Amino acid sequence: MSPDLTSHEREELRALLRRVFKEEETEVLLLVLERFAARRDEVVTRQDLQRLQVTITEGQQALQGALAKLTEVQTQLEERFGDLAAAQARLDERFAELVAAQERTEERLGQLAVRVEQLAAAQAKTEERVGQLAEAQARTEERVGQLTVRVDHVEIALARLAEAQTRTERTVQRLAKQVGGLSETVGGDIEDIAYIVIHDVLGRELGWEVGILERSWQRWDGKVEEINIFGQAKDPAHPERTIWIVGEAKHNLTLREVERFARKVERARRHLTGEIFPVCFCYRARPEVQERLQELGIRLVFSYGRMK
Repeated sequence: MSPDLTSHEREELRALLRRVFKEEETEVLLLVLERFAARRDEVVTRQDLQRLQVTITEGQQALQGALAKLTEVQTQLEERFGDLAAAQARLDERFAELVAAQERTEERLGQLAVRVEQLAAAQAKTEERVGQLAEAQARTEERVGQLTVRVDHVEIALARLAEAQTRTERTVQRLAKQVGGLSETVGGDIEDIAYIVIHDVLGRELGWEVGILERSWQRWDGKVEEINIFGQAKDPAHPERTIWIVGEAKHNLTLREVERFARKVERARRHLTGEIFPVCFCYRARPEVQERLQELGIRLVFSYGRMK
């Protein structure tokens, strides 16, 4: 370069070049400038340096503009990178969820595999059981065949029994008619005896004047009531009293007959005006029957003329 360029100016030029270029590049440019100046054999004046400085400054400004754009692009790239990083994080999270789901699926598949093995074992047992049932069914069918033969024999026997039953029922009907007639005869005999014995006992033990005792039918509550022993009596000591004798005559008096007679006495009290004297006549009565009659206030006359 021109020998007129002082060392201070040389350093100033070097400083300007360093703002844009690296150290090695700065030295190369200085060397080029020196050779260029020597080749043209021209003197570089201060004005040339100023123009060079302006040129370098414009270049520096252009570079700074480019750097600003690069910085903006870098910022955009960094923002995009941040978005990509967030998306990558979401993908990683989703991947972790899929991995966990895959692990659960594999665990479930393992459980299903165990269950399938169990079902297969159960199926094998079922098939074995079905085979056993088939054999049992075959035995059952054989047994049914045998029973069918026996049923045929039983049906024949039942037909014969039915015929015998028919003959028996006819015989029973004839016997029932005969027994019914006999029962009526015996019942009539008991009632006839009861009339006489009760008439005598009431007159002897109570001093009553007893009227005619007989079988009677009374219509109470729209229904006809049959009374084995029915009549009236007078008490000379109390002639104003109206006494109705309502009685039942049985050969062997039972608790059921006593309860039924007690209900009949209650109906008589509702429909007859006066005093009701309930009395039962029998040949035999168990102790519990006699106790129940006492509880109900019903007198008992035995066939041999004793009254309790």
